[in-house]
This record gives sequence, C-alpha cells and structure tokens, in this order.
Amino acid sequence: MQIIKTLIDMNLPEKLEALKLVADDLPVPIIVQSVLDHSVVYMNKVGLGILGVDLKEMQAINPREYVTRYFNIDDDKDYAEKINKRLQEMSENTTSFFQQVKSKDGTWELYASNTKVFMKNERGDVTHLVTTASPLDPEHHITIKINRLMDDVRFLRNNALVFGKLSVREVEVLKLMALGLSSSEIAEQLFIALATVETHRRNIRKKLSLKNNYDAVKFAHAFNLL
Repeated sequence: MQIIKTLIDMNLPEKLEALKLVADDLPVPIIVQSVLDHSVVYMNKVGLGILGVDLKEMQAINPREYVTRYFNIDDDKDYAEKINKRLQEMSENTTSFFQQVKSKDGTWELYASNTKVFMKNERGDVTHLVTTASPLDPEHHITIKINRLMDDVRFLRNNALVFGKLSVREVEVLKLMALGLSSSEIAEQLFIALATVETHRRNIRKKLSLKNNYDAVKFAHAFNLL
C-alpha cells in the first residue's frame, strides 16, 4: 500500500522517470498522453521504433496529425469515445480496444491496446493516460477475423446514411438481389410486376452506388439482411 501511495503522490516528471526505468525493457509500445490536448508526453523505444521517429519529434507532432498519420481515423473515433466515457465516470478500470497502426514502412498492423489512468491532479481530475499496445500476428486466424470484423464495422458506419434512404420494398429487393435471384424470380416472390422490380433495382443501384452484385452482397451482409 505504501508503494502505491508513493506512486500516486509523485509529480509527472518523477512518475515518468520511474516508468522509463523499465519501459524500454518491455516488448510492447508504451505511450503516455496528456488528457488536455491528447499530445504524446512519452513513448518507449519499442513504440518509437515501430513508427520510425525519435521522442523529440513525437512530442513536437500536433496531436491531430499524430492520429491521422499513424492510426485509422474511424477506429480512433470508436475507442476515443470509450476512453472519454471512462474518464467521465472517473473509472480506474482499463479500457481495451483493437487499433490499426501504420508502421514506418507504411504497412498497417493490428494491435490489442489497453489504456488506463496514469496520473491525476490534486483535485482528482485525470491529467494523463498510459497505453500499452500488443502487436497481433497478422497470419493468425484470430487477427484475420478481427481485421475482417473491423472492416465490416467501418463499412456499416460509412454507409448507414445511404442505406437509410432505401424504402422498405427496396430493402426486400436488395436482399433477394444479394441472394442471386433474377428480376423475374424477385417479381414472383414479392408478387409485384417485373417492371416494378427493374425500377427498384435501378433505384437501389443508384442510391447505394452499386457496381456489381458483390456490392449488393456486401450491403446485405453489413446490414444483416442475410
């Protein structure tokens, strides 16, 4: 208990120095960020090596540029909301999430990241967060599934508005299109005229900017029509 209390009572430079004593010996990136502007206060050598920068350069990067340069922006919105909710609840629990990081060679790699409170001020307000990021084997079947799921979530998010423009009947037609039914088969199943089906198909292709049937299948899967 005395050790924990001592760490809490440390000011930021002292706590960072304590972290640096072990951070470079650990096999994962470690990042400390300010809650005020999300700037990077500290990153260990493993993390800097992955991104191909030194600490001074990292500390000088505008926080917004830091996100757009190294992370998938859509993913950042999701886990940023989770972290902010934790802060509002003043929770000491760890927030876990997956994120794609662009390494120095330009490739995207998937990480399982964990963020929690690193430091508070004298009023008890959270001032800094610490994050660890564990790389996932790109060839592992779990990583492949996670990447696929994240792609589906992005597609869903990015196309929710256009999908919402479809009428109830157009959604029904889209489902049958994705199943590979012809216009005459759709007309027979829905008890509508063939010309009406063709009109629905044209409207669906226009509203969703479909180029082929694969696009129809992708929408159907994303919005749970299949």
